[in-house]
Amino acid sequence: MPYLVQKKTKELSNDEKWQLITLLKRFYTGTNQRFIDARVSNSCTFDIVLVKNKGVLLGASYYKVGRLKTPFFKKEIPVIQFGQALKNEFYKDGIVQRSGCWYAKKNIGKLYLLKRAVGLSMIGNPRVFERFTKIFKMHYPNLHDDVRGKKVPIANLLQNVYGESGVELHFDTHYCFTKMDFEPIDITNDWEKYYRSKDESINQFFIDKKIILFKGDRIYDNNIALIACGYRNPYSFKKVQLQKEI
Repeated sequence: MPYLVQKKTKELSNDEKWQLITLLKRFYTGTNQRFIDARVSNSCTFDIVLVKNKGVLLGASYYKVGRLKTPFFKKEIPVIQFGQALKNEFYKDGIVQRSGCWYAKKNIGKLYLLKRAVGLSMIGNPRVFERFTKIFKMHYPNLHDDVRGKKVPIANLLQNVYGESGVELHFDTHYCFTKMDFEPIDITNDWEKYYRSKDESINQFFIDKKIILFKGDRIYDNNIALIACGYRNPYSFKKVQLQKEI
């Protein structure tokens, strides 16, 4: 029976670390060693939720949570950073939802669904972004948007969280991006099953921004990530859609 456990990288056994490296290499086939090392190094500040069964690592998800003052609410609220989500080819259940709910309950509280929260994620997958927008109904791929009738400086929040940790941010009119530490990955065979969103406007957005690259008859994860910011307020049903650039 699969079970979940939360660890820091320094708490991983040698066998867990080896299996985690195997999963990272499976998902990021063109990655360099620096990318792998950063995610298994003892200096990694993320929590890792492991899904295990009889010593076998079925999946892993990276998370970090803290309480910060954000533009969305006058008091400090939980800010959750979503990192890599990985699973082996034999595990058929959804890793993100299962580990995410477990992590939120453990680190925010059993009543996490009734609490305001901000989610931050570097996303290179249209389907993952679609899921992100379902968790955080108010989502901001654009840098400024209207909350309670006021313009919200999303860029400042991203700079404070990502800029201070050394992530190189690239801003344009409405959006924020970053380069990832791996070469473009051929996802042609995985596009329909793992990458393509049911919302074609999201697919087109990722193609237009060259996050997903169509080249000849091949499709690539182009080592660019959209930095998404979402606000979840259980007392509001407002939904913010992707906005066109000016």
